[in-house]
Amino acid sequence: MREIPTIDDMAALLRELCERFPAICRRRLIGASRKGEPLELVSIGDGRQNALVFGGPHANEPVGFLTVLRLASALCENAAERQGFTWHFIACVDPDGARLNEGWYGGPYTISHYHRHFYRPSMSDQPEWTFPIPSGRKRFDRPLPETLALMRVIDELRPAFMLSLHNADFGGAYFQISRDVPGLPAELAAIAAGQGVPLDLGPIDTVGYQVAGPGVTLLPPAEHIDFVETGGDARTPRTYGASSWHYADRYGTFTLIAEVPLWTTPGCDDPSDAGLSFGHLVKAAAVRLREELEPLARARTDIRSQCVAHSPFHAAVDDTLAVSHLLIASLEGAVDREDAARTVTRAEASGIHDTVRRLPLRACAMFLRLLEAETAAGNHQAALTAVRATLEERLRRLCAAAEEELVPSADPIGRIVTIQTEAALATARRLRFAQG
Repeated sequence: MREIPTIDDMAALLRELCERFPAICRRRLIGASRKGEPLELVSIGDGRQNALVFGGPHANEPVGFLTVLRLASALCENAAERQGFTWHFIACVDPDGARLNEGWYGGPYTISHYHRHFYRPSMSDQPEWTFPIPSGRKRFDRPLPETLALMRVIDELRPAFMLSLHNADFGGAYFQISRDVPGLPAELAAIAAGQGVPLDLGPIDTVGYQVAGPGVTLLPPAEHIDFVETGGDARTPRTYGASSWHYADRYGTFTLIAEVPLWTTPGCDDPSDAGLSFGHLVKAAAVRLREELEPLARARTDIRSQCVAHSPFHAAVDDTLAVSHLLIASLEGAVDREDAARTVTRAEASGIHDTVRRLPLRACAMFLRLLEAETAAGNHQAALTAVRATLEERLRRLCAAAEEELVPSADPIGRIVTIQTEAALATARRLRFAQG
């Protein structure tokens, strides 16, 4: 069983790698996090074009740390794989947020243990979601220090290839690429299959994207994106911005986003008829989300004025609830769409069910951590104690239901690292061939 390294471990391991291969491996400081964590860039090789790889794009997605180590080591040891590129690595772009997840890094890799130590910042506190939006109905220009550091690196390198190392909690493996490269979608799908991971044919965050192949979609060009949220108001200020691939798009960068789950969802790769209409699916999903989230929202309102601890969980819980209510509004609005009567596939249904499962788990888990921070601050008010007991029971129920429905792996971390590493090397080879 592999174990995810901490932020401190990663710094030490990358330093050791550079010391082992001083002729081809070097590192430099590129910035600091909001809490003063150093952000370093490790560069390997001397190819004409640049490849940029970064881990931890979201605070609860640290498995890419190990991918950075494996891929960087492989490149140091094999000159043929470095051919044509200078490779650049950022171990983690959100070390502050990652530290608040370190409680689950060492396992056991169960849904319960994962959520007891879960943290995902509000969108406005995520470096991957505060890139500028310079024009349009929802402008944004409040990048975080970590985002600014990544922007400077992208501006300097103008990477030909950029890889963002995500890992999902539930579902199947899926890949997003910024343009089609002949043969690559099939190769990426084969890499996932080789590790026994089903492809996700219906992830909710790629709905509407052009399909390049099973489990592989094309990212829309940045200039074609309307950044107004479904159910939002174009007149209100946007609290978060664009993503790294939007920003790198100006340089013609080929971006690969590799999403691989910790737990797989049965049916995520099944294109067969689910036996229900799209309208019925989204209506049922909206009802279930309301049932799970409204008690949490009421409890949050009831205890808000009694909290004294200044923890990041306040913003995280509020943002998760706000995103959930936007999704509910979107689902309810979709009931009246022209295609509401069409039959959905089992994969589409699986993607919706995963989202309905995911959001209440996250909201409940971080709400509990919010209350634990209150207790640690000496705040023992009876109302907080009562809400905490209710949330403990709710989280147990949600985790038990998820553990019954999802499929665990004997080595979830290892298979994610293998898929991401092989995907990176396969993409680099294809890009070299395409460029002659």
